[in-house]
Amino acid sequence: MDTTERGQFRSIEMDDLTTWENHPMWNNELSKNSYIFPVNIPASSAKAQGQALSDGIPAEEIYTVGHYICAKSPQTHRAAFKHAVDFLVLDGTPIIATRAGTVFEIQEHSNSWGDDISFRDTLNYITLQHDNGEFTQYCHLAQYSCRDSNIRVGHKVRTGQCIGTVGKTGLTDRDHLHFIVFRGHRNESPFQFKSLRPQWSAFRKP
Repeated sequence: MDTTERGQFRSIEMDDLTTWENHPMWNNELSKNSYIFPVNIPASSAKAQGQALSDGIPAEEIYTVGHYICAKSPQTHRAAFKHAVDFLVLDGTPIIATRAGTVFEIQEHSNSWGDDISFRDTLNYITLQHDNGEFTQYCHLAQYSCRDSNIRVGHKVRTGQCIGTVGKTGLTDRDHLHFIVFRGHRNESPFQFKSLRPQWSAFRKP
């Protein structure tokens, strides 16, 4: 089985999510930056894909962001990852940079996935660093889709630029893009970072 290294925001243990999930420090801090949606597909397609992919997910875990159907994950959207957003879109959907930034880290060589915790380290993802020190991370990427989009660590990317493709890798049971905004956060927990509630903005091509 292919494995990936755990990056700056992935070096965690699942037991720590349980231990720290109810601490109030994780609650409702907004991002200072505004971000566009990490995918850009028509509303009719987004609705059809979201409805199909949400089959079997409890209704209380489903919500909308713009015209996208999204889901919460009780297993992983906890503690420092509380404000992650799962966009229910099909494999093959292009992923776009939600804001201009620098490619901070990439893991993309895996082609393995499953709904068992043993697959947590076969996750493909890309992390961007933005102008005020916030980071965005895009997870469950298709194998080598960053390379195929001519994206490398250290590259500067512009808002709306394609940076990869959705594809099932890592701990997952369905097609989706896991998106999250982070900032560093010194605290007493094992997590020296926290997720932020994204402030969304309309996408206007430069």
